[in-house]
Amino acid sequence: MKKRFIALLLAASFLLCSCSGTTENSAVSSDASSGTTSSSAETTKEPETETTTTEKSEAETTTTVATKPENTTTATPEPETTTVVTPKPETTTATPKPETSTTVAVKPETTTTASPKPETTTTKKPVTTTTPVTTTKKPIVIPEGAEMSDLTPEQRYYVYGIDGDKQQEYYKTISNIKLPVIHISTENKQHILSREDYVNCLVDVFNCDEEYKLDAEYAGIRVRGNSTAHYGDEAQILRDQVPYRIKFDKKTNMLGLNDGAECKSWVLLKSQWNVMPDYIAFKLAEAIMNGEYYSSDCTFAYVYVNKSFKGLYLLCEQNQINKNRVNLPEHEEGYTGTDIGYFLELDNYAAENPYWFTMDYCGETLTDLEGTTRQLVPAEYTIKNDIYSQEQVDFISQYLSDVYKIMIQAIKYEKYYTFDENYKLIDASGIYDNAYDTINAVVDLKSVVNMYILYEICHDNDCGEGSFYMAIDFSGQSSFNKLTFTAPWDFNWAYGDSATGRYYAGAFNDMSFVNQYGDRTNPWFVLLMGTDWFKELVKEKWNEMYGAGEITSVLSGCRETINKYWDEFTVKKYGAYPECAEDLLKWVMQRVVWLNKQWKN
Repeated sequence: MKKRFIALLLAASFLLCSCSGTTENSAVSSDASSGTTSSSAETTKEPETETTTTEKSEAETTTTVATKPENTTTATPEPETTTVVTPKPETTTATPKPETSTTVAVKPETTTTASPKPETTTTKKPVTTTTPVTTTKKPIVIPEGAEMSDLTPEQRYYVYGIDGDKQQEYYKTISNIKLPVIHISTENKQHILSREDYVNCLVDVFNCDEEYKLDAEYAGIRVRGNSTAHYGDEAQILRDQVPYRIKFDKKTNMLGLNDGAECKSWVLLKSQWNVMPDYIAFKLAEAIMNGEYYSSDCTFAYVYVNKSFKGLYLLCEQNQINKNRVNLPEHEEGYTGTDIGYFLELDNYAAENPYWFTMDYCGETLTDLEGTTRQLVPAEYTIKNDIYSQEQVDFISQYLSDVYKIMIQAIKYEKYYTFDENYKLIDASGIYDNAYDTINAVVDLKSVVNMYILYEICHDNDCGEGSFYMAIDFSGQSSFNKLTFTAPWDFNWAYGDSATGRYYAGAFNDMSFVNQYGDRTNPWFVLLMGTDWFKELVKEKWNEMYGAGEITSVLSGCRETINKYWDEFTVKKYGAYPECAEDLLKWVMQRVVWLNKQWKN
């Protein structure tokens, strides 16, 4: 009986233990997931589906369960920063689902109880994963009293009320072209309407080589030009494309122009009816002057203002005194002496400027190389550098008139004059006995030859009355020790009339043109082209270049540019068409062929 009782007692005890284990396993399965069959703890460690759940110290941000990005099959937390808790059957109260996690990595200082339910368990996303995450952007702080030039691009955007990230995303949507893009963000989204006052702005340049990109560079921008800017008519400016001048807060290069030279001022010329007039002229000037004299570099770009497309533009340099441009010395502010450098423009809008004068070209009558005789018409000149006294204006006005008088007297009357040490005219018959030597002593004839060839090719109607530049220095600190023709500019009124049959820059304007627009003849070219020796200088330069293929190479390069940017040149809103550019190029080629017949040896 005793043995039977003991046997019954052992059987009951065994049955009780068995029931207890079954209940525990059922609890684990129920806690893991409703309706999912669970296995023992030892079978949950499947390396091919392993996911680590890492909880970082930044508890203020809610994150999601993350899978390690590098196909990692095991989770190995750093011992000094995390602890690995491996649940065991005999101690674990909850076993996570096998398909989501087998280990829980927790930093010691912020150890928490891991919840096995994926819909409630959250962990901050590691920076190396691609799982979406909610982040808090750091506030942008503007230092008290900081200047715009001291701020980062992100801070400048912030000051202008622009979300930098969204701005960059927008830029991606307008970068599906071959040309660089220049975007202007004005302060408070102001319109750019004035030809005098600059509007503060940020300039971005992108869709180009990385080295040429600009990010939120601080600058000012204004409308520039006269007829091309509708003479300042604000309603027209709002409706149409207009040229701009950009002036940066600090010296900056744009798109690598002029071998990367850094300058504050840059120009955006509008495309108008044709995109190529200025581009062809600048490329020809670059070849003709061969680096000895300044001419603007240029490149095409699309321009946007406050996310509004403004059209196709030609980015150019500003004609100004600068060591990388017209390299005249800049005298100190307030200096009133006359021994300075002067940058001059033959300018039909001179009266709109503070310092200008009129030249009457000695009131002479000339006969041009086409056989037309006419009295020279007075013209106005603007002084483009800083002037601080009327004495400076009077001095350069008299000097320029005297240079023309030296030329007239030597060429027309065979009388020879020059300047004394005070720049007063004196008789030089004992020094010179021919016009070339007399004139070469006061005029850089090589520069005049270069400019004449350029303007004769392009047939610019403005060459005798507007945008025609000269320089002279009396300080002895530069190479401009003679009157020098330089900085060709403004060819939007060029390439007209027949490409063959007659001279333009070296002759008087046709009377039909004069009756409609006034006489815009260039008296300097007409006078010099009336001499055999100046014609020979022109022919010598022409044959040197044409024989080396330099002229035709420039025109071939222009054709390649048209073909490369054919789609970008098709801007119907503002009238830029690649077909017009092709027609213009054909005109120039015909002009070159005709001139070669006149000047070839």
